[in-house]
Amino acid sequence: MRNIKSIIAVLVISVLVSCVFITTASSQSINVLGVSATASNTENAEALPKANDMDDYENAIAAMINSIRVDNGLNAIAADGSLNAVAEIRSQDLINRNYFSHYTPEGTNVFNVMRDNGVSYRYAGENLAQSAPASIGTPEAFINAWVNSPTHLSNMLRAQYTKIGVSMVEIDSRRVVTTVFTN
Repeated sequence: MRNIKSIIAVLVISVLVSCVFITTASSQSINVLGVSATASNTENAEALPKANDMDDYENAIAAMINSIRVDNGLNAIAADGSLNAVAEIRSQDLINRNYFSHYTPEGTNVFNVMRDNGVSYRYAGENLAQSAPASIGTPEAFINAWVNSPTHLSNMLRAQYTKIGVSMVEIDSRRVVTTVFTN
């Protein structure tokens, strides 16, 4: 009888813990968005200054993307200071103005930011990710979300890309990551 009570107690505790986990997990979210374009952009606007080096978090994102590319028979892509600056502009704007879209409230996008800042490309793309709370937005979580999305995965695996920029910005309980790709 004592064993049966112990088993029932363990089952009740397991169910309660599962309910707490499910409730907690449902209030947390990771969202992703991806877009790419093929265009000839050779305007000679004033070039962006080189952004600071990527931090450990941003380097981890770039390294994981390169690992996925190499595992799929593609070239690794190089971090680029100008693309880091574009990614930073995008991440900061998403945080500052509290939206999550490839389009700003005015209707512009990453391709406008690149053109306005003298970044030339023939092929370009952007992957966005956000998490709430910020702490669940690990590099691995964002990479897994992108890999599990056909649009994002194809963006990361575009053979024409040779450069990447990455920026992570967080405020309060929200983290936003922008990756920008060009050739």
